[in-house]
Amino acid sequence: MKFYEDCPPQVFKIHSELLLALSQLFAQGGERLSHTLRSLVKSCSTIADHYNVEKMLLANKVLAQYSEADDDEYLVMRYEFNRLFVGPATPVAPPYESVYLSPDHLVMGEQTLAVRKMYRQENLQAVGQRHEPDDFISTELEFAAYLLSRIIEAQVAKNNAKIKLYKTLYHEFWQQHLGLWLGTFAHTVSQSAKHPVFSALSDILVTLSTLNAPLNTKEAQYETFAPQISRGSSSCCLRSNSF
Repeated sequence: MKFYEDCPPQVFKIHSELLLALSQLFAQGGERLSHTLRSLVKSCSTIADHYNVEKMLLANKVLAQYSEADDDEYLVMRYEFNRLFVGPATPVAPPYESVYLSPDHLVMGEQTLAVRKMYRQENLQAVGQRHEPDDFISTELEFAAYLLSRIIEAQVAKNNAKIKLYKTLYHEFWQQHLGLWLGTFAHTVSQSAKHPVFSALSDILVTLSTLNAPLNTKEAQYETFAPQISRGSSSCCLRSNSF
């Protein structure tokens, strides 16, 4: 059974909060880890307690410990974040779907355009798309959270047609996008991390992928290869095209 079948709004809410916390961590970068780690600890604690997932509980203890770190330790974490995800050297774990799924492992592949099309179906666009491709992990995680929020709204309104619609869209998004590469991305982080915080982050991403496992038909096979990628400084998030 998929986690979202017959779930009350409270369960959708804790999933959405975790997705948003992870989205903000990647969007705001190493410079804001002192803020985004605390938010992630809170959301992880709630969902780990709900499912009693030992792997996530242990990972969250690590995050909680380092969320109280001093400035020197945060500087170390910032450098590690940049090494893994940003640059200036080639990032070890590029946070873009197309890198893992396109034949040449390059950004701005057909996956980028496909995910943009899904955003546009909901009249949304990536605010930071001049700096980040639409398949940036932060934006995809936020879109998944958005779809869950629409399910919650429909449940409250008792609109069965919209409940069905947004459950279907959530299923399609995981099956066609996040579910195809999130686990592989997490494995790349796990294999490359040199700081406990990012090993813990990998475990949380793996758990998230596992909770959505019935939605995933296959997982990308990623070679140890990463193109030269630089990440824009702006926070990447979604907004309605109507504004």
